Amino acid sequence: MIKKYSIAKILLTVAVLFFVVGYIVYPLCQLLIQSFSEKGTYSQLFDKTVYTACFNSILLSIISVIGSAITGVGLAYIFQYKKFAFKPFFSTMVLLPIAIPPMVGVMCFLFLLGENGLLLKLLPVNAFKFDGWFAIIALHLYSFYPLFFLFVGAAFKNLDNSIVEASYTLGAGKFKTFYSVILPQLLPSLIGASLLTFMASMASFSAPFIFGGETRFLTTAIYYAKINSDNSYAAVLSILLTVISILFFAFLNWYRNKQPLTGRTKGAIKSIISFDNKNVSYLSLSIVLIFCIAIALPIVSLFILSLIPEGSLMQPGLNYTYSLNNFKNIFIDNDALQPFINSIESSVIAIVLTLMIGLAVAYIIRGKKNVFKSLVEIIIALPYGIPGTVIAICLILSFNSPNLFSFHTILVGTFWILPVAYAVRNIPILSQAVMAGLHAIDPSIEEASATLGATNFKTWRSITLPLIYPSILQGSLLVFINSFGEFVATILLYNYSTKTISVEVYSQLRLYNDGIAAAYGVIIFLIILLIVFLSRRALNRFATINNL
Repeated sequence: MIKKYSIAKILLTVAVLFFVVGYIVYPLCQLLIQSFSEKGTYSQLFDKTVYTACFNSILLSIISVIGSAITGVGLAYIFQYKKFAFKPFFSTMVLLPIAIPPMVGVMCFLFLLGENGLLLKLLPVNAFKFDGWFAIIALHLYSFYPLFFLFVGAAFKNLDNSIVEASYTLGAGKFKTFYSVILPQLLPSLIGASLLTFMASMASFSAPFIFGGETRFLTTAIYYAKINSDNSYAAVLSILLTVISILFFAFLNWYRNKQPLTGRTKGAIKSIISFDNKNVSYLSLSIVLIFCIAIALPIVSLFILSLIPEGSLMQPGLNYTYSLNNFKNIFIDNDALQPFINSIESSVIAIVLTLMIGLAVAYIIRGKKNVFKSLVEIIIALPYGIPGTVIAICLILSFNSPNLFSFHTILVGTFWILPVAYAVRNIPILSQAVMAGLHAIDPSIEEASATLGATNFKTWRSITLPLIYPSILQGSLLVFINSFGEFVATILLYNYSTKTISVEVYSQLRLYNDGIAAAYGVIIFLIILLIVFLSRRALNRFATINNL
């Protein structure tokens, strides 16, 4: 019997193939061609420095995944199962790091712990030096633990408490219940967050570049090859980084598909009751309070620097004169709002593109896997393991002349190249978030809908999409944050009329206008924080309605 495909699925498949081929495969092929442009380039892979850079990148990524997982899951567990005061406030506080783009985050830590940092000025002696592996790992944990907190937190909200209660009824303790009952149901979310964290760590540039010193990583090696005009060597290193990301993705995807389907939600969820519903956990409150103070310190340093005159950071002591002059100077310029407008517009368009493609990908690969579905899933995940610089170079090589995928126009030098770059870079975030949500739904729900006569598309629209709404919202939030503060790819793709806020911050830092740069950083932080607050409010409202 010939299997029938709906028109909707055919159209979505064509759209996904157009995106995958035109904006991922074709640019990577252009990169591959560039890597063979000079003879003997691949022989440099056997150099000791390449081995060292590769080992350092992999080790850093593994440490980032493990450390972020322990931190994020621990916090998600405390917020889900412990009772303490001001929980909604602290749940927003622990998400502050995701409101800080990487370059702004590095700037915060420099202002706080750098050679002339605010915290070191409070110490009687120079107690430690914030650089090297310690600084890079600290920045990565600071940046990536919210991924686990968000993904696992969403999984906790979908966890049926009747299973937990059954475990207690059978005599299992808290640790046994968490390890044997709860943790297996968190695996899809843990794997999705681990994949994103590993790839983001492999592609990290700002922290290794600023704090790495003589230590080489793949991303910094690519950068130095590029500034030395060794484009072929840079392309080879980029391909090596991509291969490592593919292997890691394939392993995690294989492991996820091996997991049983037991424990998935079957529609209405019995809300989880706190283990300490009757007693306030002061220990949990203390842990969360100390943690929130620690993550707030870099942000506080950014706010302080935005209020002090230029050059004050270089002066000894903390006797500053505070004012809003830096913010006034920003908006005196008639063109000051344009970078904000460019950043917001390009980020919103990137969200729309990633939603369209990410949901389409999830729709067509949903169900029994085959070679085509697995290949699409792997290719879609590739861009997150590629440095933003490399993605920018790929797009420049591919769209500096008219072709089918640029709709017979030149995209390089236009505004549209920015949201395309952001969408390509962040499509794995949304797709992994959606797939994690889908993996938590029992297939019998969709099968029941089909049995009652609903088409596949109607089932997807009316049943599946509402159930994965929290995952879609979390993924869209991360796409906006990454796009709004994106710098590495933007610096190669923008022109004067399409300058974004991250490029403006970089321009001010190059002019040694630290106060102005900090003021821009504060504005970026407040905009993203507002988006985070609204999204969390929408998610909590959805959870409340779902539990009625």
